[in-house]
Amino acid sequence: MIFRIRHLILLCFFLFFLGFLILPLDNEWVQSLYGQSIYPNIAAVNHFLWSKVPFSIGDLGYAIGILLIFIRLKRFKFKRHIGLVLAAVFIIISLFYVSWGMHYFKTPLRVSRKLPATISVEHLKETTQHYTYTLTALHQQINPDPATAVVTPLETDALLALATSTMEHSSLRPSKIHGKAKATLFPTLLSYMGFGGYLNPFTHEAQVNTLQPKLRVLTTACHEIAHQWGIAAEDEANYISIKATTASEVAVVRYAGHLLAFQHLINSLYRADAQQAKAVMDKLPEGILENIREVRAFWEKYQNPFEVVFERSYDQYLKANQQQAGIKSYSLVVDLLVDDYINR
Repeated sequence: MIFRIRHLILLCFFLFFLGFLILPLDNEWVQSLYGQSIYPNIAAVNHFLWSKVPFSIGDLGYAIGILLIFIRLKRFKFKRHIGLVLAAVFIIISLFYVSWGMHYFKTPLRVSRKLPATISVEHLKETTQHYTYTLTALHQQINPDPATAVVTPLETDALLALATSTMEHSSLRPSKIHGKAKATLFPTLLSYMGFGGYLNPFTHEAQVNTLQPKLRVLTTACHEIAHQWGIAAEDEANYISIKATTASEVAVVRYAGHLLAFQHLINSLYRADAQQAKAVMDKLPEGILENIREVRAFWEKYQNPFEVVFERSYDQYLKANQQQAGIKSYSLVVDLLVDDYINR
């Protein structure tokens, strides 16, 4: 009897897995039924269970799982255990999509807003200039010395709490969903992998690499909380992070958000018109340039031969989940920012 029940359960998971072959054809169903009715309840349960735990349950679970896999490998027999391995894979993938992954099949924001396939270089220049002026004004407001970078005395816990509060009070937050940023247990590992943070799709914990420069910790935390809200696309999570932080009442949070937006915009402008981009950078106060160099120096410090492998793996993961631009999806936030400034 137990044998039959076990196989029935595995069959259900397998059929559920096969269902994703046709799911992308029905984005509106995912948007309305899953996104607005089912997911808020799943998110509420996870928030209740794990938000008050001071450390990352998801990170701990991954570490224990990997340890158990290594222990089991000693006794692994292909013919005897391959069925169990496949069953485990089907179950994990099914739980991934039920718990959070279905958000990948929502209608993209760039589609619902009917963004053009390519943006005008002139519009890109205008938007970049806008963020340049605002960023410079904020720098002057926070730090009157134009040659000095903006710094914050806040420690890690306070930074994550500030990011959580910023997102909690944002007008963009879905009414039934809450979020909270946590420090990952393995920030050094994430740094070598090239990741600033990630969302655990099973516990819904927004993990942040707290070794990053503090301003980037703020925006990364907001980015991961946007994932908690059910924003799967990386460009949209970046967009929500920028919109929430730039609307904050706290000047240093607004500065962090404008700095992130500016970096994406200026990178795109360099690809479109290097001379114009250089002219913009030449006019920036030295203090802002120092903040930009700080981020660049951090990631250069952790560059290693294996980083390319992690990036390519994550690139394929994103492409397999409806983000055809792969790892370049993060920079597609430029299209949304330009659309905001020019048309809204």
